[in-house]
Amino acid sequence: MKEQGKAQVAEKEQWKRKLLETAVSRAQDFVKSLIRIGEENPYEMILEKATPESTDWMEEYGLPVTDTDRQMMKFWFGLEKEKLQAMGNTVANAFLHGFISQSRDRKDRKRVRFFYQIGQEALAKEVVKALKEKGLTPVITEPHILYASQGQKDLLLEHGDVMDEELFHAEWEAYKAAMYLYEKELKDTCGMIGIDQFGMEPVVDTGNENAFLSEENKEWLTKLSQKKRDFEAQWIRPSEISFCKVAFPNMLVGERFEQIFDDFFQMNAEVSEPFELLQQVLIDGLDTCETMEIKGCNGNETDIKISLWPVKDPEKETKFLNCGGDLNIPYGEVFTTPRLTGTTGLYHVEEICLKGIFYHDLRLTFKDGWVVDATCKEGKEYVMNRLLYPYQQVTMGEFAIGSNTKAYSIAHRYQLGGRMPILIYEKMGPHIAIGDPCFARSEDAPIYNMYDHKEMVCRENEVTKDREKKEDVYFENHVDITLPYHQVEYLRGIKKDGSKVAFIEKGRFVLPGTDGLNTGFGGGEK
Repeated sequence: MKEQGKAQVAEKEQWKRKLLETAVSRAQDFVKSLIRIGEENPYEMILEKATPESTDWMEEYGLPVTDTDRQMMKFWFGLEKEKLQAMGNTVANAFLHGFISQSRDRKDRKRVRFFYQIGQEALAKEVVKALKEKGLTPVITEPHILYASQGQKDLLLEHGDVMDEELFHAEWEAYKAAMYLYEKELKDTCGMIGIDQFGMEPVVDTGNENAFLSEENKEWLTKLSQKKRDFEAQWIRPSEISFCKVAFPNMLVGERFEQIFDDFFQMNAEVSEPFELLQQVLIDGLDTCETMEIKGCNGNETDIKISLWPVKDPEKETKFLNCGGDLNIPYGEVFTTPRLTGTTGLYHVEEICLKGIFYHDLRLTFKDGWVVDATCKEGKEYVMNRLLYPYQQVTMGEFAIGSNTKAYSIAHRYQLGGRMPILIYEKMGPHIAIGDPCFARSEDAPIYNMYDHKEMVCRENEVTKDREKKEDVYFENHVDITLPYHQVEYLRGIKKDGSKVAFIEKGRFVLPGTDGLNTGFGGGEK
């Protein structure tokens, strides 16, 4: 056993030396992948030659390609050309609209980082075409894959398993040097676009790779991630860029795939302005409240009060941002950064898939905005090593009301449950997010709602307000956790005088003027 232990130590040291020796080249390759265009971009070249007649070109990715990927590729290419072109333009226009809705200036920047899923090449082609027609320059990054190979997971684990102060400094210095090498191109970046997929049946994660990392490993990995984010944010400021994400089902959703695909495709193409106007009515009501209270039902034990920040000038300031279908397609949410003090209670979700990991009976207990206890059916360590990792406690970074009842009805009709991506699932009821606020690293940039022209002023909390004094105010994570409509007994606001305003009762919008948000239910789920 001693000899085996010595061999493992020697192997780890050898691997660390290899990482030290290759730090500069790896950093340059990584940063270059964020700015390369045209013939220098291998993925753009693959996309140009992509056709449904052959699948040989898919092997050029150098990534695992499954039969499902090949089938999806042919399915996407089989859609009507006009339909694909329209969706490509929808995505490109949504990206540009983000500069308007988020009160941001694109200036003369042109590069847009763009990823898609292997199998979605037909749509990716149209997005690239639409971006170029609008004077933008897509930078296609490595496409995402259906299943991460064990080899990829092992590489990440081994990297973390040897992370210490020496390797941290080597990685950090190499990263900075690479960033400066491509400074001009990086500063030309104006945002990101991503096309996602969903449909896989969720499974409980039986791995526990984070448990193999020592406290030293975790400390230096976290510090490296924070410093990289901070450095990039100096040149590509979150307050000055736009983004757009959209998701489509794949064949893993089951036998009714084509019906499900058509329903979500149509929803993703829907004009959001009528719903944004209804959401403005919600915001007008929310602005009169100091605290929100959520009570679960039908087996859901949620019982929590969420504190809202006050506004100094109600005529010019608002607490919530009105979100349509631009940054996140499809439409449908209003959100704020909650006040931590006074945000206390139990947030309970019976089942949910977060970042590919499934949780049953997830229970988060908050005290003054901090998660002080986190458990689920799979065990406390399961939550700590996945959802909260690498921290013991995190804050509530967001409170929101999702308003897309059509998405909820589609998911319920086909019993998609945990297969839904959080991009859509967050629109299907009230939700919170744990981790950083939505405005992390962009708190100082004013942002205005489009319909009342008021400044949304709730952009920081008690932790992030110290960003000028401290380095470690961000968690580098933001995880949305939704309470679906059918599990909401009520969502009410409490005014300064103690009176209450009902927003949702028995899973339905009840605030006067918001009944139009209920049309998506269509007489289905009660």
